Amino acid sequence: MSIFRILSRSSRLGLKSISVQQQNFLKMSTNASISELQREKETFQDLLPNIMETMLKNTRFTNMPEVANWTKQVLEYNLHGGKKTRGLTTTLAYETLEHPDNITEESLKVSRVVGWCVEMLHAYFLVMDDIMDGSTKRRGVPCWYRLPNIGLGAINDSILIHSSIYEILKLYCENLPHYKHIVDQFNEALLYTSMGQHLDYTMAHRNKNDYSLFTLERYSSIVKYKTAYYTYKLPVSLGLLLANNTDMKTHKIAEEICLEIGHLFQMQDDFIDTFGVEKVTGKVGTDIQEGKCSWLAVQALERCNSKQMKVFTACYGSPEPAHIERIKRLYEELELPAIYQKEERDRYNSVVQRVRQLPTETSMSPDLFLKLLDMIYDRKN
Repeated sequence: MSIFRILSRSSRLGLKSISVQQQNFLKMSTNASISELQREKETFQDLLPNIMETMLKNTRFTNMPEVANWTKQVLEYNLHGGKKTRGLTTTLAYETLEHPDNITEESLKVSRVVGWCVEMLHAYFLVMDDIMDGSTKRRGVPCWYRLPNIGLGAINDSILIHSSIYEILKLYCENLPHYKHIVDQFNEALLYTSMGQHLDYTMAHRNKNDYSLFTLERYSSIVKYKTAYYTYKLPVSLGLLLANNTDMKTHKIAEEICLEIGHLFQMQDDFIDTFGVEKVTGKVGTDIQEGKCSWLAVQALERCNSKQMKVFTACYGSPEPAHIERIKRLYEELELPAIYQKEERDRYNSVVQRVRQLPTETSMSPDLFLKLLDMIYDRKN
């Protein structure tokens, strides 16, 4: 039985439904799958220098060698580290959705190149987001704008990252039958994510004591646009297009499932931002001091009594270490860690149930979405 099938079966059945012997076998298989993912990540990573060299020698960057060299430094720093979830998802989507007879070394390479373009889009957002949020560390190192002699020049550097995406797509994908649709997907992701960032930023910069918009509905809108579209919908849509699948119904169903997974992913990010360990996450959480409309904040406001509400309004959005710790204690008093674990599990099971019922005419296997879930479930960073 293949690793994909083993993992899919475990996701559908749940570990409680199988024997101890089967559980041990699944653990071994999962470890094998992790090794397989690590090998793919290494292959993916090894391709980046070649992509950058090809871009800088064969596109409009050749007209300005000084800018080309600088762009290389910007990309190397901001693409370093991280889990590469979005890029790997692009290749995984292509490999899972394409007919096996059509998969070649060249087609896999192109999927990895497109995956790196998704990672560049992610890096573009992170550089800008770190400036907007006043963050200090990203992936265990100082944020780009905080390096000596960078500062707000990072804004233009982010534009160089974004421009590189389209140079690379033209270089590697211009002759593909759905090149225009691929470019359109990146433009859509840029627009939607910018909308989400606007919602996220304005919520954090509202009147300090006005929490009327800290609702599950508003939170879901922020998550949908800020995270889910470019983290999951974009890579999966690109995988479909690279497999020459333009069926609108298939793309729509894939989008709906990806948005559900994206909601789970952002909810996890919010929890990790507050309760994660810096050595594991590689960054310092800032949601509390920034007054973000996070999953934890929304859940707390739904449960606070009058006394707890006074604590929340007095301390939330404050940079004072004592206030940050008091909010964390309030979350624990409200038992939000336990509530989080239950919702994480419920959302995971909901997506599993949804993909088990995929219409056969979509030609999409549940394996793709089950694998995406397995990549993030119970994550710590």
